[in-house]
Amino acid sequence: MCDFDKGFILCTCKDKPIVHNKNSRRYKKEQANVPTLYRWYLSAFNGYISEEIEGAPMMEGIYEFPAENIGKGLTEEWVLLNLNDRNCFDFDYTPQEGDNLVINADQKSWIYLSFIFRNQRWEIGHYEPFDSIRTMKIEGKIAQIEEKEEA
Repeated sequence: MCDFDKGFILCTCKDKPIVHNKNSRRYKKEQANVPTLYRWYLSAFNGYISEEIEGAPMMEGIYEFPAENIGKGLTEEWVLLNLNDRNCFDFDYTPQEGDNLVINADQKSWIYLSFIFRNQRWEIGHYEPFDSIRTMKIEGKIAQIEEKEEA
């Protein structure tokens, strides 16, 4: 069972594409046993869409607000504690003011956690999708930190 109670790493590792016959009974049976894969993406904040700009697209709709818990020990407080306590990324990254980190369950993408880097710290927060301009920086999956064996 994959729990993130010992911590997590935001990996940039790439998944190998798997080709299946999606109509086969074997594929459907295997998919029932596939654990939830947690994914993340990081975007840069570029500003807000202004209504005064002529020709600016008017967007309407609804969106889901971030959750407090997406399962397997990934709660807002736990992730925030890890982000501000250590470098959780598996690459050289220095957060910039306004960066937005979103973590979601791959199969349930409407359930997600969202964090914004403000005043040199990560905070719980999100940008509304209809009035902000963001640029995708990088994405990946979340890996569990393995417990170190003592010699």
